[in-house]
Amino acid sequence: ETNLGYELEQTYSPERIVKQHYFKDGSAVDFVIKLPNELLLPIDSKFPMEVFTPYAEEVDPSLKLRKRQVFVAAVKKEIDAIASKYINPDESTIEFALLYVPAEAVFYEIVFSMREDDLVNYAQRKRVQLVSPNTLKLTLSVIEHWVRDITVNKETREILKRLNTILQDGKKLTESFGKLGKHISNVQGAYSDSGER
Repeated sequence: ETNLGYELEQTYSPERIVKQHYFKDGSAVDFVIKLPNELLLPIDSKFPMEVFTPYAEEVDPSLKLRKRQVFVAAVKKEIDAIASKYINPDESTIEFALLYVPAEAVFYEIVFSMREDDLVNYAQRKRVQLVSPNTLKLTLSVIEHWVRDITVNKETREILKRLNTILQDGKKLTESFGKLGKHISNVQGAYSDSGER
């Protein structure tokens, strides 16, 4: 959590980082980043390192396999908890959250050495993105661009909607001027006839 906080402080101004953000149900995520449009990005650092270390240090193949299964189960449990507690669009979060893996070696192990356990795909199906110290900034940068694109798209749609309204109002005004012109022309004709008589 301390490492994650330090890395976030290197990327964002203090007013955009909220530590221990509480949701209405009382659950608290380690950090949220305030994104444009009042959106929140939850980031959790509760990674089960205490289960990884025995697996990494084990030399006996059969015990290592069992400890690996315990580690995989612990990571999946953490992913499930993040997905159920911290992804909450009703409370202004975006549609996914980040799980901070605190060491590059652990991240590498999950992504490359544990492919058959499919933790990365499992997390993505639950809308949780695994990030390491080295991939955190890149991931945050991509999210910032994505949110900006969404904002621009929404603003563009709003502008197009307003332009369409102006166009419709312009058509109605043109029709009204046409009718008014006919009325003025009729009145002018009646006036001229009356004057001649």
